[in-house]
Amino acid sequence: MLFCWQLTYAQIAYQQFPLSNQVLQRNEQNEASVAVKGTVTENGHSSLTLKIFKNEDVFYENTINVADTNAFEFSPKLPAGKYDYSANLYLDGKEVKTATRIAVGDVFLVYGQSNALGYGGINEYMPARDPFLRYYVMYDFSQSNGEWLVPFETAQWPGTGLIALELQRLLSEKNNYPVGVIVAAVGGAAMQNLNNRNPQNPANTESNYGKMLIQANASGLKDQIRYLVFRHGESDGIYFADSEAYPTQFTTLYNYLNADFPNLRKIFNLQSNILTESNHKAGFLRDFQRKSKYLYPKISTLSTVGTTGYDGLHYNFQGYNQTATELARIIGHEVYGNTQSNEIYSPDIQRIYWEGNRLVLEFDAGMQMTYPQYIYSNGTNYSMKDFIYIDGRNDVVQSGEGSGNKIYLTLANVSNPKTVSYLPNYFANIYYGAHITNGLGMRAFSFDNVEIGGQAPEVPSNPDPPVNPEPPINPEPPINPEPPVNPEPPINPEPNNPTNPEPPVTPSSIDLELIAHEEIMVKLTWNGDSATKYRIERSTNGADNLTEIGTITGNIYYDTQVELNSRYYYRVSADAPAAKSEVKEILLKCLDTVLLKNLNQLTYIGANTSITAIVSLNSTKQLTLEANKFIELNHGFDAPSGSVFTAQIGGCKND
Repeated sequence: MLFCWQLTYAQIAYQQFPLSNQVLQRNEQNEASVAVKGTVTENGHSSLTLKIFKNEDVFYENTINVADTNAFEFSPKLPAGKYDYSANLYLDGKEVKTATRIAVGDVFLVYGQSNALGYGGINEYMPARDPFLRYYVMYDFSQSNGEWLVPFETAQWPGTGLIALELQRLLSEKNNYPVGVIVAAVGGAAMQNLNNRNPQNPANTESNYGKMLIQANASGLKDQIRYLVFRHGESDGIYFADSEAYPTQFTTLYNYLNADFPNLRKIFNLQSNILTESNHKAGFLRDFQRKSKYLYPKISTLSTVGTTGYDGLHYNFQGYNQTATELARIIGHEVYGNTQSNEIYSPDIQRIYWEGNRLVLEFDAGMQMTYPQYIYSNGTNYSMKDFIYIDGRNDVVQSGEGSGNKIYLTLANVSNPKTVSYLPNYFANIYYGAHITNGLGMRAFSFDNVEIGGQAPEVPSNPDPPVNPEPPINPEPPINPEPPVNPEPPINPEPNNPTNPEPPVTPSSIDLELIAHEEIMVKLTWNGDSATKYRIERSTNGADNLTEIGTITGNIYYDTQVELNSRYYYRVSADAPAAKSEVKEILLKCLDTVLLKNLNQLTYIGANTSITAIVSLNSTKQLTLEANKFIELNHGFDAPSGSVFTAQIGGCKND
């Protein structure tokens, strides 16, 4: 569980030796092996002794003869717990190397973007000092130079962001183990900038993923890391194309993490909050985050909607503290075996169906669900019914109530609805509104277009008011009247919407359209369906030299491997039934607007109107941006020392 490197001290070359302040990952036996390994590089020495001190007392001592062999290896096992270990190596009785304040507990790798760091309110954070909290900091990625530190003990004050600091404090206090964190999150990084792994050189200093691997390697624990906290989605939740591509991009990252971290057991994936930028696919992204625990076996999830102190992107001290507290409860249950109610989890929708004339939202077993009719927050009165969407409409839900793990909704003005969405895709003025919660106050995951099961009862769109009959003269009260019986919904009704509709038919001819997208990509759309697989073919050298670049179901494809000032030819085809589009061509010249989020090989990018850039250059990149009206460098843009960057107002030379 230790840092593997080749470094010479005196007469010894070390391949493995523990690092001072390092937290070693404990195993199922609640211990960690300490490997001390190397070679004595000169003759004439007789003995090598390793001593391990536990709270200043000798815990382990072993001496080996090195007169006849140069290679040596020790591997004592250290019990986990709040113990202060040190390792001392002696050559012929003389101390030649030492590592102090070694601990055995649990280590968490933190990855994602700025909310995984959580610097809001860091100056307010003054917890009691705890020497059994550690973090690993990098000084120079090119040299793999870093060290383990104790928060608040160095000029690196306090050491890392609030999420990691508060999370490790809570876990250590509750479970009585040392906790270390390796924070590799990157502010403003889109998913493509977090999974940009170079297959020839995964630990590449030019990529965020490579830097994360370098940091994990330098900490000495890459192959022992079991737990990863991943908080992301804000960058990709702003633009619809990124939101649509998020499941594919996340799967790529998930596979890379499993390949590079052989002992990874759990990823704690946090669903992002409601953003303020207009994007009708943001709810789709959040819904994928919600469903990720069903799609990937190593994932647990937590919702951040409704977290206090939200400013539309980041949080204050109380907000980050709340997230750390809620995450610590889940980790305490899943990693440390703490007995917890199921209500520590964010309620997740399980199914939606009819009971009589009411629509039922059924959440996880063991939840006690609450439906707030109204909530007054931040000077605004929010009605919960306005943020539940039936077939995309928020004028259908009339009221709701919670009972056990279910929410019962009363609907009107709709007939035989198909889907339900909970919470808006975006909310321009920051959403401080109502949330469905459980008994512990955990807010339900937002969800998007979840299908309704069963046939709906008939609900007239504009029911006629009942006719008031003339009252009888001297009416007698009824004697022991029978209570009304709620009729069962009709079985196998015969309206225009059959219970078992025929599947969609793949069109025999495909009409293809090409659009130049502002993110320097080509958007392909056609009259396809979600049940048929389509092949995408492309050429840069005429209509007769097409090669396949992808296969999808649906009717939208984004080709991101394109450049400005180039001509492209496309065709879409299906096998069953056989159908092909005509070959269409498009010339990418001067776009009206450019949203620069990913770098390509171009050194010049121009636009007729504007360029918005949120890309990070590397130290050797040369780039010129030119637009006729304005160039906007948004948060996340970075031009480091060594790069050559120019922004100017003028023409567009892509022509």
